[in-house]
Amino acid sequence: MKKYNTEQIQNYKNDIHNAKCIYIYGSDAFQRDRAFKIVFNLLTNNEPSSDNSFLFFGYDFVADEKITTIIDSLNMISFDMSEKTIAIKYFEQLNTKAATKIAKYTDNPSPYAKLILVSDIIESKANVYKNIKDNCMFIETSEMKYQSHLLYWLNNYIRDNRIRMDEPAKQYFSTVVEPNSYIAYNEMKKLELYVGINTTITTNHIKECTITSKTNTIFELIDAVGFKQKEKALKIAENLIENQESVIMIVSMLTNFFFTLWKLDALRRKGVSHNELTSKHMNDIYFSFRDKYSKFIQNYNQSQIHKALKQLYICDCRAKLSMADEKVLITALLLMLFLV
Repeated sequence: MKKYNTEQIQNYKNDIHNAKCIYIYGSDAFQRDRAFKIVFNLLTNNEPSSDNSFLFFGYDFVADEKITTIIDSLNMISFDMSEKTIAIKYFEQLNTKAATKIAKYTDNPSPYAKLILVSDIIESKANVYKNIKDNCMFIETSEMKYQSHLLYWLNNYIRDNRIRMDEPAKQYFSTVVEPNSYIAYNEMKKLELYVGINTTITTNHIKECTITSKTNTIFELIDAVGFKQKEKALKIAENLIENQESVIMIVSMLTNFFFTLWKLDALRRKGVSHNELTSKHMNDIYFSFRDKYSKFIQNYNQSQIHKALKQLYICDCRAKLSMADEKVLITALLLMLFLV
């Protein structure tokens, strides 16, 4: 078994193309998903929505008999003889029988397919791990611990998302933001929303927008709203306001969230399958969040989404006119959102 770390991926493209089975693991979801995105795009020639690439989730195949559909697909030759790429995220959530079938497949993989397994752990099932260890290329992702790691992450994020940020701003960001992928991602999304399109992010933008001392983040609030956890959402919102988070910023992020749900719900009502929805229509959603959005759209129908957007518009107008205390405004908004 030869291990590669995230930083080495781009330097070992030939190894990735030659491997039939690749196992990506690590406890940091953002680092893990970035590694997966790089590998998946390399193997699909940056066309991950093609007819020969498929993304599955371990929790959708808990019953071991369902995993045979994936194995059959791996062994099936495409009409045009082209190579297909199949990925299973959350591999650790497969039960032992299902995981064992996948592990046995790696003993004699199809010459016409690539298999990518993504997990937050090195496979703990002994019989499964032996096959995985013997037959897969291992890519290990690590947690962000130091300022240099954060700066490396930031440069990659800026490049991947075509964002402009001057050098002093990069250095400042890497010193004031905690070296944590989740927090760094949240702060970058706030900055993008704050500065708008085609604007170079400066140190002043970061000082005006980034708050690193608060306990909760807007993304935690979005999760609570998405899962309809009213009490949790109210507590998080109160914490955000007490730490000087802008109501207008909160409303903007929640509005983007419900517009995304509206788009996904429209596709779902047109008959788009769960796997297709996740793999082909969530390009604007970070990989780590896509499975959550698949669950969020089950909690809100079209009528509820429209009512939520109306309440957000009303709150936005009131906030910009300073018509009420910020805590009162956001509490009233959330209560209305949970009534839709």
